[in-house]
Formats: sequence, C-alpha cells, structure tokens
Amino acid sequence: MKKIYYLLVPVLIFSLFSCNKDEFLNKKPYDKISTDNLIVDYSTFKAAADGVYDIFQSPYYYDSYALLLPDLMSDNVHNNNFYVFSDIDQYKTKADDRYVEKMWDKMAALIAQASIVIRQAEAFDFGSDQAAANKLLGQVYIARGIAYFDMQRFFAQPYNFTSDASHLGVPIVDQNLVGKQLVSPARATTKEVYNQILSDFNKGLSLIGSDVVSPYYLNKYSAEAMLARIYLYMDNWQKAADLASDVINSGKYSLIPNKDYVASWKLDKTSESIFSIANTRTDNAKYTSINYYYIFKRFLATTDLVNSFKAGDVRRNLIGTGNKVLKFSSYFFDNNIPVIRLSEMYLIKAEALAELGDDAGARDAVNAILLRANPTATPYTESGDALKKIIQDERRKELMFEGHRLFDLTRRKQSFVKYSTAQQTPINVTYPNNYTILPIPLQEIESNNNISQDQQNPGY
Repeated sequence: MKKIYYLLVPVLIFSLFSCNKDEFLNKKPYDKISTDNLIVDYSTFKAAADGVYDIFQSPYYYDSYALLLPDLMSDNVHNNNFYVFSDIDQYKTKADDRYVEKMWDKMAALIAQASIVIRQAEAFDFGSDQAAANKLLGQVYIARGIAYFDMQRFFAQPYNFTSDASHLGVPIVDQNLVGKQLVSPARATTKEVYNQILSDFNKGLSLIGSDVVSPYYLNKYSAEAMLARIYLYMDNWQKAADLASDVINSGKYSLIPNKDYVASWKLDKTSESIFSIANTRTDNAKYTSINYYYIFKRFLATTDLVNSFKAGDVRRNLIGTGNKVLKFSSYFFDNNIPVIRLSEMYLIKAEALAELGDDAGARDAVNAILLRANPTATPYTESGDALKKIIQDERRKELMFEGHRLFDLTRRKQSFVKYSTAQQTPINVTYPNNYTILPIPLQEIESNNNISQDQQNPGY
C-alpha cells in the first residue's frame, strides 16, 4: 500500500503530517500540524483509509512483532542466541525496551489516524459516493477496534484478570481532539477499553459491506471473525460461538484439504484467508519481517512444541530440521501475513461450545481441524475438562507462530514453562504473572502527564 498520509507517534501524543515527505522528515515530533481538510472527496478518503491499513503492515505490528512475540513469550518459540528480543525471551524486559516502544507507537498511530479519518469522514457529504464511503468508514471503525484490542492484549492483563475487568487497560483517545491538539490520554479500565472495542465493531458492522472482494480489506465476515475472537477473550461463549458459526456457514471460505495444507503457506491467499496483510517484495519489512526471523533461524520452535505432534499430522511439516519454522517460508520476504483464518473459527466455535456444555458440537468443530491435519486420526470422543484441554492443544498446533499462544495461556489462566536458549534454564511462568504483559513504554510515561509511574504495569 502506498503511504499517502504519515502519522508519527513517538508516544501517545498525536500529530498528523501531510503527504509531503520532506516536510514530514523535518518536523519535530510534537509540532502542531493542522489536519483540517484531510478529506475533500471520496478519493482522498480512500487514500486516508489506505493509510490506516498501511500501519497494520509495519514490522512493528502485523508484519512481525504482533505474530512473533506471543509465541516467543510462551512455550512455542525461543530465541536462537539472536540479539533482537533477547530480554523479552528471558522475561527481563525493561520499561525502556526499544522494541516494545515501537510496537506501542504503531498501534497508537493506527488508533490516531483512524480517529482523525472517522471524524472527518462523518462530517463530510460524499454525495453520490455516500454508499461506498459508508462501507469504507465501516472498515476504518473495525481497524481502530482491532488496534485497541491488540494494544490491550499486549499491554494489559486479560479481560478476566479481575472479576469485573476493573484493572488498568490502555488509553482511550478522544477522537474529537486528536490531530487538533496534543493529547495525553490516561489509562482506562479494561472494561472501558473493551466497551470502546465493541462500540467500534458494532458501528463498523452497521456500515461495512458483506461483499468479499479481497482478504486484504475488511468486510462483514472478517469483522465478525475478529469479533468472535474478542468475545472469546471476554468469556462470552455464546456470542463467540454464534459469530464463528456465521462465518463458517457463510459459504465464503473453506478449509484447505490435507494434501494442499503445507503448500498453501507459500500462496498469497487461500480459501481459508479471512483477513490478511498484503506484502510485495517492494514494501515488505525485509530484515525485520517475520519471514527473516524464522527463515534464518533467529528464532526456533521449542522441542516441547515439536513433541506435541502425533505421527501423521501434516502440521508437523511446518517445522523443519533443527526446529526451524517453515510457516513463513518466502526467501523474498513477500509473504502475506494471515490475521484471521477459517480454521480459527472452528477452534473458537469448539472452545465456546465446550464451555457452554455442548460437548457434541464442540467435538464436531475440533474434529474438523484434527481430521484435516490427519485424515486417518481417531476422532476425539472426550468430554468436559478433557475436551477443553484437547481444544487448547489443537489451537496450539493449528495456530502456532501466528501470535496466539501467550494470550491463550493467560486468558485460560494457565501456568507454563518458558524455554529460553540464552538463559539455558527454563522459566516457570505461574499465573498470574506480571511479565506476561509488556511494560507501558518509559517514554510514554515521561511524556504523558496523565500516566504516572504508579500506573506502570507491576514489575517494570
């Protein structure tokens, strides 16, 4: 995607810059830049919305960090004596960690740019283009909801950490002020953040189109798929099951056959692709991409993960000799990044139905994933807690290296072992744990007078 509008957010104090690259590079981080008349017709609205999608593509977001860190901080992946993320790998992350700061900044940038675009698009009369503009506006709302959700997952404890979700979450931006003046939002409660996320999704779904033109742009079904994930994290089992079922039954997607599964990871998109981040050889992050980190064995699958596979499971073929990760295998760094796949919908449905006591329905859903992985496997017949464990084991294997494992462990309140090459000795991570979430960046605390050191995540 071409970068039309630049948004620089070194902390959560927001400023919008014009498309003049020289001007952008010469401005100081906190210069006040007018954002009036960013949108003057449908084409400028489309360009601004593409700028929102473009932020997803950053290596500090979905092109790398958002996928790698949840597996690295769990029992799936370890650092192979590489300097990048070495502190995170050893659970020694500091508040001034530059990688953490970059991730925070990108998520904040997306929230800021989406908020400005939403404000101006809602105030503009698009005339004959209004119907198309409404669909695009729905996409921007959903994109902002995703960014809030991701920031919350990385920088705050899970929704069920407290019984009423009253623990500290991430800041919520006033969209009427961002871009007009410097803003320093305080940390909201987790409940308030999730209310904002649901508000964005509900508004987005009321506007967004149901046509599935491309997996690289959000639509009704990709929004529902992400919302199913969000409700799963909230322990809202019925809504999670209903939304996942709606996506499965839409007829828009289908599971890749066993014989094509491994090869499918070399394709730009597949019948399972619900929402993906597009990359070309020109715009990919190259040496900071998820491809590079895994292809050149900077990070490896843990032996514990390798040993979790039974004979005949096709997914085992995505881990090579020496525990090399092969899921993102392009040497040209142009892999498109999967954010939501159909297989996750089956697993969300399985988990939610198991929690609702519908063991038969849960088994049907999880067996669809098992038998695709190994058509000769004996279908699961377990029930109750045994079935719930099986579903989590299947999630681990099916969604490995896609940025799920840490969050699955913490939202399920599970302790685990963190395997680290650098430290040699495995780390026993007991739930609850201060270090399964990242610190609020020190630069943010120092620059934002509404977030004090007392509001830093404990332990940092």
